Amino acid sequence: MIYALRKLIAFVFLGGMFWFIYQDLDNLDKPWFMHALGLIAIVFAFFWLLIPMVVVHFRIAARRRQNLARYGEWRAALGPGGPQPLEKGGERLRLGDGEKVYFHERGTLYVRAGTGFDEVSVPGRPGDVAFPRLRHLGRKIQRVHFYLTDRRVVFLGKEIDRAFALSADLPFADTPGGIVFAFPSTEGGEMAFTFRNPLVAAEVLQAVIRGGADSVSLTKR
Repeated sequence: MIYALRKLIAFVFLGGMFWFIYQDLDNLDKPWFMHALGLIAIVFAFFWLLIPMVVVHFRIAARRRQNLARYGEWRAALGPGGPQPLEKGGERLRLGDGEKVYFHERGTLYVRAGTGFDEVSVPGRPGDVAFPRLRHLGRKIQRVHFYLTDRRVVFLGKEIDRAFALSADLPFADTPGGIVFAFPSTEGGEMAFTFRNPLVAAEVLQAVIRGGADSVSLTKR
Protein backbone atom coordinates (compact mmCIF):
# COMPACT_ATOMS: atom_id res chain seq x y z
CA MET A 1 0.00 0.00 0.00
CA ILE A 2 2.84 2.40 0.78
CA TYR A 3 4.29 1.78 -2.69
CA ALA A 4 0.93 2.50 -4.39
CA LEU A 5 0.36 5.69 -2.37
CA ARG A 6 3.83 6.96 -3.20
CA LYS A 7 3.24 6.33 -6.90
CA LEU A 8 0.00 8.30 -6.71
CA ILE A 9 1.64 11.19 -4.85
CA ALA A 10 4.53 11.25 -7.33
CA PHE A 11 2.12 11.31 -10.27
CA VAL A 12 0.11 14.20 -8.82
CA PHE A 13 3.11 16.32 -7.78
CA LEU A 14 5.22 15.70 -10.87
CA GLY A 15 2.23 16.44 -13.06
CA GLY A 16 1.59 19.62 -11.10
CA MET A 17 5.22 20.72 -11.41
CA PHE A 18 5.15 20.11 -15.16
CA TRP A 19 2.01 22.19 -15.51
CA PHE A 20 3.48 24.95 -13.30
CA ILE A 21 6.66 25.13 -15.38
CA TYR A 22 4.80 24.95 -18.70
CA GLN A 23 2.58 27.89 -17.73
CA ASP A 24 5.57 30.10 -16.89
CA LEU A 25 8.34 29.17 -19.31
CA ASP A 26 9.39 32.80 -19.56
CA ASN A 27 10.23 32.86 -15.84
CA LEU A 28 12.62 29.90 -15.77
CA ASP A 29 15.63 32.19 -15.27
CA LYS A 30 14.09 34.16 -12.41
CA PRO A 31 15.09 33.44 -8.76
CA TRP A 32 11.55 33.55 -7.39
CA PHE A 33 10.50 30.87 -9.87
CA MET A 34 13.38 28.60 -8.85
CA HIS A 35 12.49 29.15 -5.19
CA ALA A 36 8.89 28.20 -5.92
CA LEU A 37 10.02 24.98 -7.61
CA GLY A 38 12.26 24.20 -4.65
CA LEU A 39 9.36 24.73 -2.25
CA ILE A 40 7.16 22.44 -4.31
CA ALA A 41 9.91 19.79 -4.26
CA ILE A 42 10.16 20.05 -0.46
CA VAL A 43 6.38 19.70 -0.07
CA PHE A 44 6.45 16.74 -2.46
CA ALA A 45 9.19 15.02 -0.43
CA PHE A 46 7.20 15.59 2.78
CA PHE A 47 4.04 14.05 1.34
CA TRP A 48 5.93 11.25 -0.42
CA LEU A 49 7.75 10.14 2.72
CA LEU A 50 5.26 10.79 5.51
CA ILE A 51 1.68 10.56 4.27
CA PRO A 52 1.77 6.89 3.15
CA MET A 53 3.22 5.80 6.50
CA VAL A 54 0.58 7.77 8.42
CA VAL A 55 -2.24 6.26 6.35
CA VAL A 56 -0.88 2.74 6.87
CA HIS A 57 -0.45 3.37 10.61
CA PHE A 58 -4.09 4.38 11.03
CA ARG A 59 -5.32 1.49 8.89
CA ILE A 60 -3.29 -0.96 10.99
CA ALA A 61 -4.80 0.51 14.17
CA ALA A 62 -8.30 0.21 12.71
CA ARG A 63 -7.70 -3.40 11.68
CA ARG A 64 -6.40 -4.28 15.13
CA ARG A 65 -9.45 -2.71 16.79
CA GLN A 66 -11.73 -4.68 14.49
CA ASN A 67 -9.88 -7.93 15.21
CA LEU A 68 -10.02 -7.27 18.96
CA ALA A 69 -13.75 -6.55 18.91
CA ARG A 70 -14.53 -9.70 16.95
CA TYR A 71 -12.18 -11.70 19.14
CA GLY A 72 -14.07 -10.46 22.22
CA GLU A 73 -17.36 -11.60 20.69
CA TRP A 74 -15.90 -15.00 19.85
CA ARG A 75 -14.35 -15.40 23.30
CA ALA A 76 -17.61 -14.47 25.04
CA ALA A 77 -19.52 -17.00 22.96
CA LEU A 78 -16.90 -19.65 23.65
CA GLY A 79 -17.43 -19.51 27.39
CA PRO A 80 -14.98 -20.61 30.07
CA GLY A 81 -13.81 -23.71 28.22
CA GLY A 82 -11.49 -24.00 25.26
CA PRO A 83 -11.87 -25.17 21.66
CA GLN A 84 -12.50 -28.80 20.87
CA PRO A 85 -12.06 -30.79 17.63
CA LEU A 86 -14.11 -29.72 14.64
CA GLU A 87 -16.95 -31.96 13.58
CA LYS A 88 -16.16 -31.04 9.97
CA GLY A 89 -13.18 -29.42 8.29
CA GLY A 90 -10.60 -32.15 7.77
CA GLU A 91 -12.09 -33.87 4.75
CA ARG A 92 -9.15 -32.90 2.50
CA LEU A 93 -6.58 -33.92 5.06
CA ARG A 94 -5.25 -37.42 5.65
CA LEU A 95 -5.24 -37.86 9.41
CA GLY A 96 -3.28 -40.29 11.51
CA ASP A 97 -4.88 -42.64 14.00
CA GLY A 98 -6.58 -40.56 16.66
CA GLU A 99 -5.49 -37.27 15.12
CA LYS A 100 -8.04 -34.45 15.43
CA VAL A 101 -8.52 -31.17 13.56
CA TYR A 102 -9.05 -28.04 15.66
CA PHE A 103 -8.92 -25.26 13.09
CA HIS A 104 -9.36 -24.91 9.34
CA GLU A 105 -9.24 -21.83 7.13
CA ARG A 106 -8.35 -21.02 3.55
CA GLY A 107 -6.07 -18.11 2.69
CA THR A 108 -2.78 -17.01 1.12
CA LEU A 109 0.65 -18.24 2.17
CA TYR A 110 3.66 -15.92 1.85
CA VAL A 111 7.20 -17.32 1.80
CA ARG A 112 10.74 -16.26 1.04
CA ALA A 113 12.15 -16.75 -2.44
CA GLY A 114 14.60 -19.62 -2.75
CA THR A 115 13.24 -21.65 0.17
CA GLY A 116 11.78 -24.59 -1.72
CA PHE A 117 8.46 -23.03 -2.76
CA ASP A 118 9.47 -21.22 -5.96
CA GLU A 119 7.93 -23.81 -8.29
CA VAL A 120 4.50 -23.63 -6.61
CA SER A 121 4.44 -19.89 -5.86
CA VAL A 122 4.29 -16.62 -7.80
CA PRO A 123 5.83 -13.21 -7.07
CA GLY A 124 3.79 -11.35 -4.51
CA ARG A 125 4.50 -9.45 -1.31
CA PRO A 126 2.31 -9.13 1.78
CA GLY A 127 0.31 -5.94 2.21
CA ASP A 128 1.76 -3.26 4.47
CA VAL A 129 -1.44 -3.22 6.57
CA ALA A 130 -1.92 -6.96 6.93
CA PHE A 131 1.76 -7.82 7.46
CA PRO A 132 3.85 -4.79 8.47
CA ARG A 133 7.59 -5.03 7.83
CA LEU A 134 7.36 -8.35 5.98
CA ARG A 135 8.15 -7.17 2.46
CA HIS A 136 11.04 -9.66 2.33
CA LEU A 137 8.53 -12.48 1.89
CA GLY A 138 8.43 -12.08 -1.86
CA ARG A 139 6.50 -15.18 -2.98
CA LYS A 140 2.84 -16.12 -2.47
CA ILE A 141 0.69 -19.22 -2.84
CA GLN A 142 -3.04 -18.57 -3.04
CA ARG A 143 -6.01 -20.79 -2.16
CA VAL A 144 -4.09 -22.71 0.47
CA HIS A 145 -5.92 -24.59 3.23
CA PHE A 146 -4.51 -24.21 6.74
CA TYR A 147 -5.16 -27.07 9.15
CA LEU A 148 -4.31 -27.19 12.82
CA THR A 149 -4.43 -30.63 14.39
CA ASP A 150 -3.32 -31.81 17.79
CA ARG A 151 -0.09 -32.97 16.14
CA ARG A 152 0.66 -30.79 13.13
CA VAL A 153 0.29 -27.50 11.28
CA VAL A 154 -0.55 -28.31 7.66
CA PHE A 155 -0.61 -26.14 4.52
CA LEU A 156 -2.52 -27.95 1.79
CA GLY A 157 -3.34 -26.72 -1.69
CA LYS A 158 -3.47 -27.75 -5.31
CA GLU A 159 0.32 -27.82 -5.59
CA ILE A 160 1.46 -27.72 -1.98
CA ASP A 161 1.30 -30.23 0.86
CA ARG A 162 3.57 -29.26 3.73
CA ALA A 163 3.19 -30.31 7.35
CA PHE A 164 5.12 -29.19 10.43
CA ALA A 165 5.13 -30.89 13.79
CA LEU A 166 3.35 -29.01 16.56
CA SER A 167 5.61 -28.22 19.48
CA ALA A 168 5.52 -26.09 22.62
CA ASP A 169 8.39 -23.92 21.36
CA LEU A 170 6.86 -23.09 17.97
CA PRO A 171 7.55 -19.37 17.33
CA PHE A 172 4.59 -17.47 15.89
CA ALA A 173 3.14 -13.97 16.11
CA ASP A 174 -0.15 -12.44 15.03
CA THR A 175 -0.29 -9.42 12.73
CA PRO A 176 -3.32 -7.34 11.68
CA GLY A 177 -4.00 -9.69 8.76
CA GLY A 178 -2.56 -13.07 9.68
CA ILE A 179 0.04 -15.05 11.58
CA VAL A 180 3.78 -15.26 10.97
CA PHE A 181 5.32 -18.66 11.71
CA ALA A 182 8.99 -19.47 12.15
CA PHE A 183 9.17 -23.23 11.75
CA PRO A 184 12.64 -24.44 12.79
CA SER A 185 12.73 -26.95 9.95
CA THR A 186 11.96 -24.35 7.28
CA GLU A 187 14.85 -22.89 5.33
CA GLY A 188 14.60 -19.13 5.43
CA GLY A 189 12.58 -19.10 8.63
CA GLU A 190 9.40 -17.08 8.32
CA MET A 191 6.14 -18.04 6.63
CA ALA A 192 3.03 -15.84 6.82
CA PHE A 193 -0.58 -16.95 6.39
CA THR A 194 -3.69 -14.78 6.14
CA PHE A 195 -6.56 -15.30 8.60
CA ARG A 196 -9.95 -13.62 8.87
CA ASN A 197 -9.18 -13.00 12.54
CA PRO A 198 -5.57 -13.71 13.53
CA LEU A 199 -6.38 -13.31 17.24
CA VAL A 200 -8.83 -16.20 17.11
CA ALA A 201 -6.41 -18.38 15.16
CA ALA A 202 -3.58 -17.58 17.59
CA GLU A 203 -5.78 -18.34 20.59
CA VAL A 204 -6.75 -21.76 19.22
CA LEU A 205 -3.13 -22.48 18.33
CA GLN A 206 -2.01 -21.63 21.85
CA ALA A 207 -4.81 -23.71 23.37
CA VAL A 208 -3.90 -26.76 21.32
CA ILE A 209 -0.21 -26.36 22.12
CA ARG A 210 -1.06 -26.16 25.81
CA GLY A 211 -3.18 -29.27 25.45
CA GLY A 212 -6.21 -27.50 26.85
CA ALA A 213 -8.52 -27.84 23.87
CA ASP A 214 -10.98 -30.35 25.23
CA SER A 215 -14.33 -28.79 25.98
CA VAL A 216 -16.19 -26.31 23.76
CA SER A 217 -16.59 -26.36 19.99
CA LEU A 218 -14.83 -23.51 18.17
CA THR A 219 -16.58 -23.30 14.82
CA LYS A 220 -17.67 -25.30 11.82
CA ARG A 221 -16.40 -24.52 8.33
